[in-house]
Amino acid sequence: MSMYDDGPEHEPFGPEYVRPQNAGCPDCSCCTAALCAVGRASVSECVGHVDDAETIARVTGCPCSAEFTRGTIAWRAGMIRAVTFATEKPLRSPVESLLTRLSEDQPYADVAQLLPKLTARRYVRWKPGMEPVVTDFGWAYISARWGARRTTSLVTIKAVDVEAATVQVLASSFSVDELVTVPLHQVVNSRTGLTVETAVGATLYAELNADAPAADLVVLTKVSNPAMAVTARPDSPDGAR
Repeated sequence: MSMYDDGPEHEPFGPEYVRPQNAGCPDCSCCTAALCAVGRASVSECVGHVDDAETIARVTGCPCSAEFTRGTIAWRAGMIRAVTFATEKPLRSPVESLLTRLSEDQPYADVAQLLPKLTARRYVRWKPGMEPVVTDFGWAYISARWGARRTTSLVTIKAVDVEAATVQVLASSFSVDELVTVPLHQVVNSRTGLTVETAVGATLYAELNADAPAADLVVLTKVSNPAMAVTARPDSPDGAR
């Protein structure tokens, strides 16, 4: 027997090795801190990063990553989706009228049967027996329809946070000094030609709501890179290349 082999009863890890538990999240009672860090940075939320049924049931709807929690990637994706629908495929007139009435605290009983349609779009929180509440997504839709949505702005990338899947940008039409946080995938993709390594310092164009009441409510859409624009040759009036 080797001088280092004292038999199984002296196994340094004890008779049964138990993997150390990950630290719990300080902001919720359902997840570990590591899971919430991943969930906040993913449209799949925390539940999209677990496999077993018991854990899925426990972490579903975790507030740290939920779509309705301002600042999560799922929330930012929901804001972009609401604005995109508002500008490219608006609601039918009766449904949009209901959303407008709710936002203005106007009577809506005659079209209350349409509330499930707004709830399904997540523009309103509502269930039978409760008063409907317009969500951030509903307000984003309204702002995109009736506010200063058509403003096209220069957007300069100031910082990239890969772990949080976000970037901080300076959108000149909104503010000359207040930074705006947007999802990483909006500016680092094949359409802009930017990578994580080349993004900082790049200047893009984007459509945004310059009248947003706060920086975290600024939503970028139609992001493009002027450096990738096709320019016409001087001798080619139709711009053919």
